[in-house]
Amino acid sequence: MDLRIKNVSVVTVTLSAVVVWIGFYTWRIMFNNFAVEVFDASPTDVGLIQAAREIPGLLAFGAGALALYFTESKIAALSIVVIGLGLIVCGLSPSLLMLGLGTVLMSFGFHYFEPSNTSQLLMLSKSGELGKTQGKLASFESMAGLVGAGLVLGLTLIIDYRVTFYFIGVLVAAVGIYLVFALPSNRGKSERRKVRLQRKYWLYYTLSFLRGCRRHIFTTFAIFLLVKEHGLDITIISGIMLANNVITMFTNRWLGHLSDRLGERAVLVGCSMILVFVFTGYAYVSYLPVLIAFYLIDNVLFGSSIALKSYLRKISTPEDLTGCLSFGMTANHITAIVIPILGGVAWTTFGFEVTFLAGAAIVFVDMLFALRIPGRGGEAEPLPVQSLPD
Repeated sequence: MDLRIKNVSVVTVTLSAVVVWIGFYTWRIMFNNFAVEVFDASPTDVGLIQAAREIPGLLAFGAGALALYFTESKIAALSIVVIGLGLIVCGLSPSLLMLGLGTVLMSFGFHYFEPSNTSQLLMLSKSGELGKTQGKLASFESMAGLVGAGLVLGLTLIIDYRVTFYFIGVLVAAVGIYLVFALPSNRGKSERRKVRLQRKYWLYYTLSFLRGCRRHIFTTFAIFLLVKEHGLDITIISGIMLANNVITMFTNRWLGHLSDRLGERAVLVGCSMILVFVFTGYAYVSYLPVLIAFYLIDNVLFGSSIALKSYLRKISTPEDLTGCLSFGMTANHITAIVIPILGGVAWTTFGFEVTFLAGAAIVFVDMLFALRIPGRGGEAEPLPVQSLPD
């Protein structure tokens, strides 16, 4: 029986993303508790591992270089295999050093998957529905996160962290291996890709850089704040992740519609304004339910990346798109090694308040640059379109 997938469409793009986000959420949910409970990790230890995790993001421009020789569909499938292997190594870890190595391997797969898969999606989307299409995909990713959180919650009740890493890692790697052989090329023989930095994309790169700075503070220290300062265990953390993904299943589509309707600038500026208050709240609010609410709001507003990618698609050509996305990923990670380390040291030396106030300042600067995006208008070059399933 022929099991080959006949064509690369938004359906296969979605399937790939779902598998990746199940794997990523497995690592994301378990990492802090695994590091603290098994290895008694300090804030500085966590900062160092998180800094190492971001090295592949700094090297994400390599995905654009690979696209010169391999199709985006092949790069995405191979990346899924690497993610699965990284999760398995995390489970095998006898020390924080090995946990860091497994995390870096997983991260290489994730950061090379994202620009490749996103490029395919944007080139399959109608110009006037860039936000809508991305919102649908982001909703499926939230569903995948929901599945990942549910798996972790259920599995850790009956087996330990290590076996949970093994189980989900093998599952992800197996799907990736299948897609390597099943997915055909997503482009014709005459289609080419270019990897080049151009001045006309400077605002996209700048916003990617600033959003990366605030993201590294959030992803490194927000959950760690709840675990370290408030003693939340893996069951509660999994519950928070479940709630987060239920919420973003709906809000991602809503943000996508807003981006199409109001324009990318309105969405990016509005989200940044809210985040200034959220980061300040992390620093000064000690009431746990409010902190959890801040965490959920912060996750919802990550969906504003839909607007930034829509903006790029409107100003870029198809041959530049994969390269621009990969360079944007690199810009997003330029400070990835520095911020987790400095944030961890600042937390240890002065208290967590300093770390989160720095995040509020970065978000404010991001808002100022987002104001430079044109209000409405701009059309992407038309490409063949296939609908994303509801």
